[in-house]
Amino acid sequence: MKYIRILLLLLLITSCTNKEINIKDDYYEYINKDIINKKIKDNEIGYSTFTLSQEKVNNNTNKIIENIIGNKENQKERQMSSLYNLVMNKEVRNKIDINPLKKYLNKIDSSNNISEFINNSIDIEKDLNIDIFTNLTVSKDYKNNKQNIIYLYPINFDYGVSSDYYIDDNYMYYHAILKKYNIRLLKQYGYSKDKAKQISKDIDNFYIEIATNSHNKDYYNNIENYYNIKTKDDLKKIYSNIDIDNYYKKLNIPNDTTISIVDEENYKKLNELLTNNNLVTLKEYVKLKILQNYSIYASDNYSNIIYKLSNELQGINNNISEKEKALNIVKSYFSYDIDKIYTDKYLSKEEYNDVKNIIDDILSYYKENINNNKFLSNSTKNKAKIKINNIKVNIGLNTDYINYTDNYSIDTNKSLIENIINIKSIQSNYLLNRLKDNKETTSVSQTMINAYYNPQNNSINFPTALLSLYSKEDSYYKKLGNIGMIIAHEITHAIDPNGAKFDEYGNLNNWWNTEDYTKYNNLKSKVIKYYNKYEVLKGINLNGKLTVNENIADLGSISCITNLALNKGASNKELKELYTSFAKLWASNYQENYQNILLLEDVHSPNKYRVNATLQSNDIFYKVYKINKFNKMYIPKKKRINIW
Repeated sequence: MKYIRILLLLLLITSCTNKEINIKDDYYEYINKDIINKKIKDNEIGYSTFTLSQEKVNNNTNKIIENIIGNKENQKERQMSSLYNLVMNKEVRNKIDINPLKKYLNKIDSSNNISEFINNSIDIEKDLNIDIFTNLTVSKDYKNNKQNIIYLYPINFDYGVSSDYYIDDNYMYYHAILKKYNIRLLKQYGYSKDKAKQISKDIDNFYIEIATNSHNKDYYNNIENYYNIKTKDDLKKIYSNIDIDNYYKKLNIPNDTTISIVDEENYKKLNELLTNNNLVTLKEYVKLKILQNYSIYASDNYSNIIYKLSNELQGINNNISEKEKALNIVKSYFSYDIDKIYTDKYLSKEEYNDVKNIIDDILSYYKENINNNKFLSNSTKNKAKIKINNIKVNIGLNTDYINYTDNYSIDTNKSLIENIINIKSIQSNYLLNRLKDNKETTSVSQTMINAYYNPQNNSINFPTALLSLYSKEDSYYKKLGNIGMIIAHEITHAIDPNGAKFDEYGNLNNWWNTEDYTKYNNLKSKVIKYYNKYEVLKGINLNGKLTVNENIADLGSISCITNLALNKGASNKELKELYTSFAKLWASNYQENYQNILLLEDVHSPNKYRVNATLQSNDIFYKVYKINKFNKMYIPKKKRINIW
């Protein structure tokens, strides 16, 4: 009996420590237990493979800027140094406060009627480059990428947030935070507590009315919704209370410019509110918008409100140093120049070639994968292969992009705010010049760990900083699970529900067989349902509709790198190496408050489900780890999702 008890005890201990059981129940948690169990400090949102790597990149970037500031070898470096010193000169910033903004604030106050208000607001929109009546940007025409057009996005709400904060109950907590900081900003401006509360309430109701008549985030999941071509006469009808001829003239918009209005209802509702009855609220709306956009460059009394707001939204308590503020502002406004230096310093020829070889392998596999696809007709397969064949690959900085910082002129005799206003004016002029020269600007900084697919020129783009996630010394299969997964993910975006609407040249053009596209949409619906079932936090499930495009890219990428590895004869051990590397890529541990806002805003699934939900639909994963119906990672084969 004694020996039986010992045997039972040994079996119990073995069952509690058996790695196979744990790894089969929650692959992500098992692989990433070290980072998941790491304690989060009060001043941090948490940790992830990406944030830890980004921290190293930031340190290297800051050293580059510090070196520039110390040397000042040329005119551009002297400009950066001057901007840095303007931020660092706390005494001068505090003394000047928001004085450079007062002429704009007073101009709004002096508006005696709605006509004067509109005219004065147009001047301010132009001079300060803030969205009062339109949120204007210049980008390629979706249907003809040989020309640029103007896209008029909906006006931003408080601090640049979307309409969802005002119409979706899930955002109620964050909405309350925004209102609280509006009151603080208005009190700092000089209003009494009671008046600040009343103004904040009036502006909030103003925004709620507009938001109720605006599209929510689901609308923006469909890229075709961004493309609504209108004429200048159409805009006049939408904005009947604004002199659009005057608006075009003041903002230097050519009369024959093609425009796309992304959310027409947003503008129509704002137009309805442009009346003398609403004049008091409208004035405060513009004044608050000026303060929200420029307080960060003013005295500590103002800038600290913005930094504290950011902290509270993320659920952290982080006191940013003056030096860090200055470095971030220099990095923001001279990003192209810093990107170039960073790329020259940290992108080696060996790394470039290594990543390029992995990209070539994945592109080759994708063409084979499309050939073997079971739901596409031959005509659609051929078009898809043509698109994959024509994908442009950018690793590091694309030197074809235009650098408008050459036109900056930092005047040390003027305040930081005045210099920022001047810089924004240069950026605004450059933006409109793109209508003539059809030039592009880079979308993501080289010092940002990110990657993206650009459907408008059919390109996959990998900034230099991304390469900090992997080591060229790693095995091929470890690289495939890491940088290879990211590469395959971006390539899959070329044929995700949005990317699939663009042809090989980057034009919005339907190249699908109608029956094939119907099948694809049915599969998309299954992906949404598949991810909707996952409970992320207690009582809160994953939003499959919001995350569908990224989920399709994740499913496609894991299928791609798995089958590519099999084609190369990978052993079970090597496949485990690939899956482990993949899981570690998405390791993270965030504050709950930060997780909440990610669930609402992020079009990607939480990292745990980017691993587990993806692997649970991969048949090879089951074979490699011998997963069966008694394991929590198991789901029946008929419920697994596989598109690409």
